[in-house]
Amino acid sequence: MKKVKDTGTLRLDYKRTILVGFAFFAIMCFWEVYDYIMPLILNYRFGLNAWQYGLIMGLDNLLAIFLLPFFGSLSDKAVNAKMGRRTKFIFWGTLASVVSIIILALFEYFEFAKIMQAGYTDGELLVASSGELQSLIQSLGITDLSYDNLVSIPELSTALKDAQIAMAGQVAKDNVWIIVMFIFALLVLLVSMASFRSPAISLMPDITPKPLRSQANALITFMGGAGGLVAIILYKIFAKSSTQNYLWLFVAVAVVLLIILLLYMLTVKEKKFVELRMEEEAKYEVVDEEELEGNEKLPKAKLISLLLILMTVFLWFMGYNAVKSHLSTYATKTLDFTQSFVGTISIINGAGGAIALLPVSLLASRLGRKKTVIIGIVVAALAFIPCFFMTSATPYKSILFPLCFLLAGFGMVCVNVNTLPMVTELSKGSSVGKYTGYYYAFSMSAQAITPAFAGVFMDKISQSSVFIYASVFIAIALVTAVFIKHGDNRPEKKKKILEYFSDED
Repeated sequence: MKKVKDTGTLRLDYKRTILVGFAFFAIMCFWEVYDYIMPLILNYRFGLNAWQYGLIMGLDNLLAIFLLPFFGSLSDKAVNAKMGRRTKFIFWGTLASVVSIIILALFEYFEFAKIMQAGYTDGELLVASSGELQSLIQSLGITDLSYDNLVSIPELSTALKDAQIAMAGQVAKDNVWIIVMFIFALLVLLVSMASFRSPAISLMPDITPKPLRSQANALITFMGGAGGLVAIILYKIFAKSSTQNYLWLFVAVAVVLLIILLLYMLTVKEKKFVELRMEEEAKYEVVDEEELEGNEKLPKAKLISLLLILMTVFLWFMGYNAVKSHLSTYATKTLDFTQSFVGTISIINGAGGAIALLPVSLLASRLGRKKTVIIGIVVAALAFIPCFFMTSATPYKSILFPLCFLLAGFGMVCVNVNTLPMVTELSKGSSVGKYTGYYYAFSMSAQAITPAFAGVFMDKISQSSVFIYASVFIAIALVTAVFIKHGDNRPEKKKKILEYFSDED
């Protein structure tokens, strides 16, 4: 293999990277809303318990195991597409997703109307249907059974919510066709989103010279974080309580996706950007000769490293996404936070990621990708442990819990920014989409099963056990990460702190 020459003034093209990052912006805007709102819908609208809705939450990731490598490889082969081999999938996949979102929203609205008719906010009816709630009210000597009064009493909060969930479950059984159509619409939506995720992510290595991909991925991650921030703002505006429907939230997300697609189509010239990358690699002699030699198999040592990277990714997501997929229901039911405050926690978690981008890129260029990933794993594992001991009565919980998620967000960026470039570092130009698909197949397979597995622990042991579950899996990821030998970048020496983001050896 030809060694990479000193890149000198080889610099990351910020504008080009940000423009292709619009696709990831749209993806993360959708998934941030989906991960937050879907457990609430399945729990409070259809009456499903933690492991049941965890199973459905894993559907997108189960589908992704097969669909992401498939669409990634398919986009690799679409070399004759007029729009560009990745843009073709981004365009049609986004349009299909927007239509699916609106259809899904309508069925959620139908279910919401049914449970409101059944007395979802009728305090007297809820008390009559719940023996536990009835006993609590008698012991507290409460005579005002109006919903507004009951919901304001902390001692009744959990029992009241359980009674509402039980009512929603009964309504769902009486109107099975709604949940069937909802799940069908959800499947179509998940396939639509999967159709352009790998192609969108593959754009970054397509247009970026290999030595700069960690830096570029940090910027792409920032774009994703910006999309997540927009999503959080949207659901803080449109999803203030469990006693309202989410139709307008879904519509708002669909509108954002259309606007971002328009911006992307007007500004991104995929084929031109790829040509510019090739010119830069030729100019600075950073072309890897192996990339030009065809489709031969990876050497054994590199194959082992690839598998170790993918296993690290799998274990990381088994842990981190167990918490993320149950955050909204756990925080509202166990810690008695409002939905609005949970949205604030998500903002803080995203802020941790945004703050992490600068030091993480610096760490990756100074220490290498592998060591930065290890740092992120350790930080996240330690950040989740204190959460296990928190309850609704914990002093300063509204400060401590978000602080833990701020630290976890830092760890998340350390891992996510560097593991994808480690995988694509081992790919060739003709197989970037396929390798990106491998990365997402492993990450999504973990996310497919971990919500349900973690849900079993939460149902059988305690709600807070999800944090021990997460910390254990993240700690095991540390073991596999230590043995990775290939896919790292070569650490560089810098004179000034800001120089790291402009070039690397």
